[in-house]
Amino acid sequence: MVQNIRAEENANEVWSRVSESFIDGNWWPICFALALLFLNWGLEGFKWKRLMHREYPISTLVSVKAAFAGNATGAFTPNRVGGFIGRVMYLPKDKVLIGTLNTFVGNLAQLIATVVFGVFGSGLISFQSIRMCTGEQSETASWIIGGLVGMGLIVLLHLYFYTSAWLNLFFKFKWFARYKDKFEFLSQHSKLMLAEVLFYSLLRYVVFAFQFYLTLSFFEVHMDFLTCLALVGYLYLTITLIPTFLGKLGVREGAAGLIFCAFSPSVSATTMASLLLWMVNVAIAAIIGGILTLFIKRAK
Repeated sequence: MVQNIRAEENANEVWSRVSESFIDGNWWPICFALALLFLNWGLEGFKWKRLMHREYPISTLVSVKAAFAGNATGAFTPNRVGGFIGRVMYLPKDKVLIGTLNTFVGNLAQLIATVVFGVFGSGLISFQSIRMCTGEQSETASWIIGGLVGMGLIVLLHLYFYTSAWLNLFFKFKWFARYKDKFEFLSQHSKLMLAEVLFYSLLRYVVFAFQFYLTLSFFEVHMDFLTCLALVGYLYLTITLIPTFLGKLGVREGAAGLIFCAFSPSVSATTMASLLLWMVNVAIAAIIGGILTLFIKRAK
């Protein structure tokens, strides 16, 4: 009962600060974060354009529209697995499989970026002794998580850059061998192009982290950007490792409250900052994508 009263008081205090910020004209962090929404999804669309350039070249405008449309369809599926549906709506029917598989390649690159920054965050938290509210063993836990995931990162990088070796392994099984001609194009992606896509994924992650930094500062959660990048990396690595079926909404906000609480005036402030960022990058982007799907004309 006491905890509920304190939580309500914290929430009221946060909303009071938000109202004061708007009255004082300190709403620029939210506007900037909203503007970066287009850079965030623009980078995602450009990744897909680069992956598609060999089998079916598409324009940058179409690829960005497809990224927004994919976010719209993904928002209504468990763990956003349906993100490829909106994208392939911009392709002719005979290129749907290629577009789908390239979407998963791009998702793998983004997962690698999440792991890279997660390992970076875990290391920085340990070396800099950044305080969190996850208990006395948080520093030890960050070492363990960073070490284990670091080993997993090696496997992911090999899968990403040496796809042909993995495909040849699967093609030894008769069931997979039947689809060899449909999957073989994946092994033809050059390592240079894959490195370029991975760079865009890393850059997109930095843009996202900066959006988080802006929303946190709006709710008066203050820290330097490097610390924020480390904590965001640790946060998203942690929730990536937590198995969920319906998505990370709620889980992410709860974890953010624990990880950022040493820098926050209240847990509610961090929770609301995380929720606001979800509204910007997912909800608003899904509305834009949903509108775009109404005007799709499938290529022939």
